[in-house]
Order: sequence, then structure tokens, then C-alpha cells
Amino acid sequence: MSLTIEQIASLPVPLLRQGLVPWVASHVAADPERLAALQAGLQAEVDATSDEGLATLLATFATAGDGYRHFLADPCARRLTRAYMAKLTPTWSAEGLDRLDAWLTSGPARRMLVCNHLSYTDTQLTDSLLAVEGRAAFADRLVAIAGPKVYTEAWRRLAAISLNTRKTVQSSMVATEQDALSPRELAVVAIETLRDCERLMDEGYIVLLYPEGTRSRTGHFQPFLRAAGRYLQIPGLSVMPMAQTGSEHIFPIDDPRMYPGHVRMAFGEPFAGEAHPGKLGALTEVHARIAAALPAAYRPEPGSPPVG
Repeated sequence: MSLTIEQIASLPVPLLRQGLVPWVASHVAADPERLAALQAGLQAEVDATSDEGLATLLATFATAGDGYRHFLADPCARRLTRAYMAKLTPTWSAEGLDRLDAWLTSGPARRMLVCNHLSYTDTQLTDSLLAVEGRAAFADRLVAIAGPKVYTEAWRRLAAISLNTRKTVQSSMVATEQDALSPRELAVVAIETLRDCERLMDEGYIVLLYPEGTRSRTGHFQPFLRAAGRYLQIPGLSVMPMAQTGSEHIFPIDDPRMYPGHVRMAFGEPFAGEAHPGKLGALTEVHARIAAALPAAYRPEPGSPPVG
């Protein structure tokens, strides 16, 4: 069931209430029993949402990505996403949750979670699994740094509005769906994004960063983009490395459908960014810590540098 952003945004609430569950289900490839359970869970969430809540979802959907700024998650979209992602991850593993809990209660700091990148659904899975693990309050505070692509297609946009995101420009090395901005305009957006990250972290949000800049097409952990080093130089930053695997099977590259699968997330040892000075010091350190937390099949290819 293919619908454009404009078609969905223009739906009256009664039609959205009738068609949302079938549309979401059309993006899932699963056995009939699991698909029926997924649809039942989604329908329960839709039925529990008021007309006003669905109207707000439509308004949020219509304007998502309309500027380089911070977008708050829509509450209904978040509940829907957590409902179907839970059905797509019948098994999962989470390692280092004790480290995560200690990090979150270790005193005042600007906190950043840094992760490898395998799929468009990486942040959805992180959000959903943290909620299942009893850490929804933490998941609610995550803000993913997102490139323009996540807002440009209807299915990806629904996922985007279920999360807190901060839209920014991508490096010219990986950008494929970006506004035609001059070098000066790109620099201004990049600087504004850094300042916004500082503000958000000071307000208690945790920034989620994928410094590879694009999804790995081999499964191997890729070098980080040099430009990502600016994020790791934010004063007072506490960095938590996170390794995630399995998401590439949930939402494979170049496949419009999602599949059930096993996901693993592992939290490493956090560190202060300022303990590794230099433009690339902290970036190189977090790359090494994520690589150490990944299974062998996902680690960087031999000879691959930590920063490209």
C-alpha cells in the first residue's frame, strides 16, 4: 500500500483511524500469526487515541523535517512504533545496562550516546528495546542527530516522528537527499546543530550520534567521518559507546519491508570527551570502544582506519 507524504498528511482523521494499521502492516513481512498480533497491538493503540491525538499526529507528520531544527516525538507515533517494534523483536539481548544506569546517575554532565549504524531502524530499535527493558524514561530523552533522508519518504517519516530528532546537514561524502545549500549555509547549519546539542543536553536530553554518517552495506563497522569530531569536542561531554547488531535484518538496505529478527545492543565503558584531547582524540576513542563491543563479524575490516 504505497502512499505519499502529501496523501497521508491530507487524510481526514476518520480515514487515518481506518487505514493506519493496514498501511503499517503492509510494510511488515511476517508469518500470519505474528502479523495478526502486530495488527491487533496497533489497533489497540489507535483505538485508545483520541481524534485530537490523531490530528496532532497528522500535523506533526506534515511538518517533520521542514527546517534544520529539533523535532519532538509525537506521543501517538511513539506508542505505535513501540507496539510494532516489540512484535518484530521476539528475542533480543541487552548488555551493559548496569553501566548505562550508572552513567545516567553519575552526576551532572552533557551526555552523548554514540553508536554504529546498520539500518534506518537503529534508533527505533534502541528506543523500543530500552522501553521493554524498563528504561522508557531514558528512551524518551534521546535525541537522534538525523540527516535529511529520514524525513523524505512516508514510511521513514512515520518512524522519524516517533522519536526526538535534530535535523542537520550531512557530509558531502554521504549526502544524497540534501537541500542545495552553499558552503557557507552548510557551515551555519553545522554550527547551529552543535549549539543546539549543547542546549538540549543541558536540558536533560541525551544526544544519539551515528558518526559513520551512513548505514554500513557490509555489516562491518565503518570509519567515522572527520566532521563528527566536532560533536565529541563539546565541553563537559560524557560519552557512552553503544554497539548494536541485527537491525540490518529487521529493515534491510534496499528493502521497503521489515522482518522479525534478533537484536543485540551492548553499552561499553563511558568516558569524558575531554580526557582524549585533539580534534579526533575522543572520536577515535569511541570508535575503538564500539569496535570492542561488536561481535567479530561486525568489527572493522582489517586495515580500516577509525576515522576516514
